[in-house]
Amino acid sequence: MNQRVQLYRRPAFTRACKVFLLALLVGLSLTAYIEKNRAQQEQERMGYIARSIGSGAYEIMISEMSKTRVLEAYLIQTGGEYAGFDRIAGILLQDDYVRNVLFAPDGIVDKVFPLANNEAVIGLNMYGEGAGNKEAQAAIEKKELYIAGPFELIQGGLGIAGRLPVFLRDESGASNFWGIVSVTLVFPDVLSESGIDRVNPQGFACEVWRINPDTGVRQTILESEQPIPEGRTTVDYQQTLYNAVWTVSVAPLRPWYASSSLWLSIGLSLLVGLLAALGIYNAEKLRLLKAEESHREIQRLQEQLEYEQGNMLLSQIRSHFFYHTLNSLQALIVLQPDAAYKMAGDFSRYLRFNLDSVTADGGVGSFRDELRAVRAYADINQQQLGDRLKMVYDIPDADFQIPLLTIQPVVENAILHGIKPKVGGGTVTLSLEEFADSWRVTVDDDGVGFDLESAKAKESIGLENVRQRLARFSGCGMRIISIPGTGTKVILTYKKFEKIGEKQ
Repeated sequence: MNQRVQLYRRPAFTRACKVFLLALLVGLSLTAYIEKNRAQQEQERMGYIARSIGSGAYEIMISEMSKTRVLEAYLIQTGGEYAGFDRIAGILLQDDYVRNVLFAPDGIVDKVFPLANNEAVIGLNMYGEGAGNKEAQAAIEKKELYIAGPFELIQGGLGIAGRLPVFLRDESGASNFWGIVSVTLVFPDVLSESGIDRVNPQGFACEVWRINPDTGVRQTILESEQPIPEGRTTVDYQQTLYNAVWTVSVAPLRPWYASSSLWLSIGLSLLVGLLAALGIYNAEKLRLLKAEESHREIQRLQEQLEYEQGNMLLSQIRSHFFYHTLNSLQALIVLQPDAAYKMAGDFSRYLRFNLDSVTADGGVGSFRDELRAVRAYADINQQQLGDRLKMVYDIPDADFQIPLLTIQPVVENAILHGIKPKVGGGTVTLSLEEFADSWRVTVDDDGVGFDLESAKAKESIGLENVRQRLARFSGCGMRIISIPGTGTKVILTYKKFEKIGEKQ
């Protein structure tokens, strides 16, 4: 007895170990796939954050630097005079982020508003050495607005300055260099609305930086409260601001291996593997003890399913469709669980309708119920045929009584004998029209078609059953139009019954 137990245990344990390893491998593969998608989504999110911060800084700087154009316009209007600029300067300085505005005829600062706390700027030669002067010289050469900074100001503190060269026309119309106007912004206050303070709460860190033209060294412009951890890979976005290029770098605060979802997925993979191994171990022991008995029972059920021609249910459910559906389910359970779940639901609806139709009172039932069965059957075939089968439903919201199993077999016939044999597949269109005393259902396919005369002698059992069912009800009928190579149209006419089961 012990030898027999050991004989059963060894293969069961071996299979359980194999299943555990396989389940663990599948779980880890799924975990890797999920983490890859999560990392990709995280990259996209960081890119969005970087672009948002870069765009926010751009909008702020564009708005603030537009004040240099006000200074330029004033000089053009006054012919280069700025003695009466105090009133306009007061308006510009109402902005909390503007530290000063200044006029530098021939590149030498002569006037600054306000003068208080900015006295050290008077006399600054922008042609000389000093922070921000390279941008001023480049602005004169290029004749366009340049941004300088952030840099340490002569009068103390940090600032960002916009240097705009002004050219005035003389009486002859020639353009002559007048000097430079400049707006200095308080840094980093001016960028307080860029949104960088909202990055850390989202699990990321951010740095805005540039290459300082004076030193050639990377210079941090803005940084989140929690900086980017050293060595962390970043997503970079470059924002052009006039002459300057600011780079926005975003990185996650936590490394990828610190993700809770990763360890949860690994733990679930281990748990599923253990449960699967335990289930297989117990199932294998039972299978080994009852292998012969189970094999004989399965054979008996298969033979009964295949050869019991008198069973009315199997007269409606085609055996090849039954097996193909089960085989498809078996494959999808492993490869596409969601698709398998949907196919199982469709197959259940299909079977339930066929079962209910056998015992339906008077052979009459709801059009809507049969339509559900048709959709279920079509969806199963679409899962199997893919793009080779297209279904079009032109069905208004209506319900009425019809002889059961008169639409479904026609759709089955259209798919099996019209679309499947056609290279490249085709389309089945199901439409409904209402008339004064009847309903008309049309099943139209663009399949291979057939010759009506030669097909009469070998008409499908399904269509013949439909014809016989309709013949039991006065005012109901079927008409078939088919052209070889073009397709087939089946028109079903139903008299409007006053109540369920009414026949004439």
